Amino acid sequence: MEYSAFEKVPKSAQTFSFWDQFVFWFSACSLPAAWLYGALMAGWQGIAGALVLIFIVNTISFIPWAYLGEIAQKTGGSSMAIVRPAFGIKGSIVPSIFYLVFGFGWALVNVFIGAISLSFIFKLWLGWPSILDPGNLFYMASYIFIVCILQGYFAVKGNQMIKKLQWFATIFFLILGLYQTYIVVSHWGIGPLLQWRPDKILFGSLGIYTFPITLTLLIDLLISYNWTWEFIGDFSRFAKTKKGGTWAPFWGATLVQYWWFLVGALAVVFLTIETGNFDPLSAAPSATSVTLGLGWLAALVVLFATITTNSGNIYASSLGISNILRNRKIEMGSLLLWSAIAVLPLSLIPLFFASFIGFFIFILDFMGAIVVPLWTITLVDYFLIKRGNYSDDLFKKSGGRYWFTNGW
Repeated sequence: MEYSAFEKVPKSAQTFSFWDQFVFWFSACSLPAAWLYGALMAGWQGIAGALVLIFIVNTISFIPWAYLGEIAQKTGGSSMAIVRPAFGIKGSIVPSIFYLVFGFGWALVNVFIGAISLSFIFKLWLGWPSILDPGNLFYMASYIFIVCILQGYFAVKGNQMIKKLQWFATIFFLILGLYQTYIVVSHWGIGPLLQWRPDKILFGSLGIYTFPITLTLLIDLLISYNWTWEFIGDFSRFAKTKKGGTWAPFWGATLVQYWWFLVGALAVVFLTIETGNFDPLSAAPSATSVTLGLGWLAALVVLFATITTNSGNIYASSLGISNILRNRKIEMGSLLLWSAIAVLPLSLIPLFFASFIGFFIFILDFMGAIVVPLWTITLVDYFLIKRGNYSDDLFKKSGGRYWFTNGW
């Protein structure tokens, strides 16, 4: 059974164990965007600088995020339900609108990065045009369409199907994903990669704007990246225990990002040494995998990584819509279906940007400006002001403790 943003998940439906939650987030945070971001980290001070960001900034930034899972598990409420005591029943519509920006924004970014990776794979494997070649529009649109169909299928099937998908994908990543990593890193060689430092500052661009990739910007983007995993509440509400809803997501997300960020950083350094050109867009183990005769494996890793992440994003977006349309009786199945369909045209938008690096940074920075204060207000309200006690009035559509002044 699926529960809308105005429905409490009862104890009987809290069936996700600690390991279910760990596996969910291990799989959900395995995505090609992490390779790209790891590559951007290496643009500051090489691998040494990337390690500081990956193991220190990444870990610390996930701690407050994890406590959102505790609120959801204890109340049985979705991410958009747990903001109502701070913002009001009607007032929560505003965070819900932002929530749709998070959900659909990440979905389109993930789909497009996945399509980019597939374009490089099939360029080397079958000779088809990559994102960098002329005449790529049909192929890129085809990759986007395939990914959207697959991720939409699992999202529409609901939380139990998504849980099964994450278990299967995690086993796949731990066996074939680690094998791919071992093969490509062995081919690259670690020694020269650790010694490399950029000889100039990496610049990104968005239209007419060009800006340097600095330490300050990378810290800002990493916090934005981690805190826009907005659907922690949507799945922690299904956790059996507080520990499962809080620390299982923390460890699952943190550990897998160590892996994927580092691979992206190593990949871009290897390509820079080989070609003399620092290009984060091409920084993935996929190209090396294809060169070594593992094109099928590279394609599967990218597909699984994108689908497992975006099935959660689509599920979360449907909950945001249900909160906005609180006075309309719409089945969750219908919301899931329309959310899945909406991702397709949105995912085509980046095709019209000359610099996807700039587009990617813009999306993350824009969402981070919204999500950090949103979740900070929620955490302060729950743990400091309300002393860890929210009533079931947060599930009401009108009236009650959180109605405030006409719902605001």
